[in-house]
Amino acid sequence: MDFQSFSNSRLGIGLALAVSRAMPPALGYRIARSGARRLAADTDSYMTRSIRTNQWMASGRTLEGAALDEAVRATLEMSGRFLYDIYHLPSNPQALLRRVAVTDVFERFLAETSKGPHVVVGVHLGNFDLVGQSLGISGWRAQVLSVADPNGGYQWQNEMRARNGLEMTPVTIESLKRAARRLADGGTVLTGIDRPLPGAELHPRFFGAPADVPVLHVRLAMRAQAPVIVISALQREDGLYELQASKPMMMSGSVKNQDDVVRNAETALAVAEEFISRAPRQWAMPHAVWPDIQAP
Repeated sequence: MDFQSFSNSRLGIGLALAVSRAMPPALGYRIARSGARRLAADTDSYMTRSIRTNQWMASGRTLEGAALDEAVRATLEMSGRFLYDIYHLPSNPQALLRRVAVTDVFERFLAETSKGPHVVVGVHLGNFDLVGQSLGISGWRAQVLSVADPNGGYQWQNEMRARNGLEMTPVTIESLKRAARRLADGGTVLTGIDRPLPGAELHPRFFGAPADVPVLHVRLAMRAQAPVIVISALQREDGLYELQASKPMMMSGSVKNQDDVVRNAETALAVAEEFISRAPRQWAMPHAVWPDIQAP
């Protein structure tokens, strides 16, 4: 079993929880820094190669050599810090909420999504998981369309999210029907925008190239005539996480027209690009978004 498989397993998640709860932040962050150096040194691993290409594409294909090597290491370190923070506080909702800056954007997002149906799509940027759970703790209710056929680790993570108010539903025919009903009833559905979907039928352009990113959110929004809001969760210099949220965007055209679906997907992806460009090393995406592109 490689590192990524182990870290996503129930045993790996359980170990991360136990260790993170027991150690103070200074030690947790030091371990994240050391682990990042070791992982970045394994240049042949799927995760390292994926992050390298993702960072290269996000830079406009300008990073190279030592600068690209450092971008990979820094991204891995930030990912480790995010994991430590979310696993250090799962049994204490109020402590978790204190790690989030409750800004005007946070308050407006809660108010906006209470007014009617919305499809919310998250960029895996910063501590998206921690801020999502903080929204649940604050009373926000959403059906989350998560990874289909979750393994033991994902199931454990989903249990943590559910305890903090999020309705976790791995993608199935039944959960998609439930999402459509929820939107018809004026509720909110949340899913990801940048986690690649191997074998995707459509390939909207993301950072200038066709990508294996999902369009499920676009189709849900078009059918329900619901606006889409793109969100992320950047870490600030003071260590707090801050919700980033776009204005609600209506999806135009016909859901039966693939060109309309792709165009709408690219409208939302342009916002994701803007968010990622604010802090690219916080883009914690360990999967290959452009499987046919390889960074130098």
